[in-house]
Amino acid sequence: MKCGLALVAIFGVAICANAVADTLEDAKREGEVVWYTSMNVSDADAVLKPFRERRPFLEISFVRATSDRIRNHILSDAADGRSTWDVVAFRVFDVAALIRQGLVAQYRSAETAAGFPPGSVDAEGRWAAIFSHEYVIGYNTRLVKAADAPKSWQDLLAPRWAGRFALDEGDVEWYAAMLDYWGRDKGAAFMRALGQQKPHRVRGHQALARQLGAGQFPLALVYSSDIEPPRLANAPAQSVKNLDPVIMAPTAVAISNTAPHPAAARLLVDYLLSKEGQQAIRSRNRAAVRSDLEPAKARSSPHIHPLNPRLAENFAEYEAEFRRVLGKRQP
Repeated sequence: MKCGLALVAIFGVAICANAVADTLEDAKREGEVVWYTSMNVSDADAVLKPFRERRPFLEISFVRATSDRIRNHILSDAADGRSTWDVVAFRVFDVAALIRQGLVAQYRSAETAAGFPPGSVDAEGRWAAIFSHEYVIGYNTRLVKAADAPKSWQDLLAPRWAGRFALDEGDVEWYAAMLDYWGRDKGAAFMRALGQQKPHRVRGHQALARQLGAGQFPLALVYSSDIEPPRLANAPAQSVKNLDPVIMAPTAVAISNTAPHPAAARLLVDYLLSKEGQQAIRSRNRAAVRSDLEPAKARSSPHIHPLNPRLAENFAEYEAEFRRVLGKRQP
């Protein structure tokens, strides 16, 4: 029996090795991979550097835009019968929108066999998380003293912050996760009250962080890493600590169901999920997902609430509520 099991294991390893070799040869013939990502250009370049060195035969083209724009671009192209992307990395809610249209391939990377916590890999193999964002309240330290900064989400409802708070116009996942954490009645009541504060709405989290640092508003709902080096070095911005909750939302990677370069796409996804790729992501002060790596930084709060990917099933409902309750972008 032990001999038989050993033979099965050997054959399994051999099959896996052959599959990897075939993928590598196919990728060499393809010669290119196209990556759509919401990651900023400097971070994407740094993350890709080890991959480029390891796979010099691949030309890597990446298109950088906000998650909303990437999603809309892919859906528009698909409606017109076009498909130019191989790999996408953006919010898991947006990946879900592509899945609903049948645009995402199933690929179970061997890298996810260990080291990934529950909920970070789709059960059907359509996506896997590569890093996560913390949603926090950021404040401009030249406009707000630490003692005067909000200490809770409810503090944003104080009259002094009316018209002085900003958020990204696409923060539907934060809205949905807050309702999930608090319950619909409490969560919806808070969101209605926040909408009455007339928050500014900005397109793009990095633009939002830069405007906060420049003093265009004293408070904003930001990704914690966006107001820290290397993305916002030497800017007068801090995040509020120990909020309850802090929503932790994943950025997920997926492969196109009609990828022009499917083998090269698998190589890139394997790298992003590998220890080497996750270390490169962590080096940019992003919260890499692998549990077998030390975190780049301490969590901003003990009250972390991970976004439940299943909330994406009701994305259209949450998006309509978000836009209705939190109003239009300020002129």
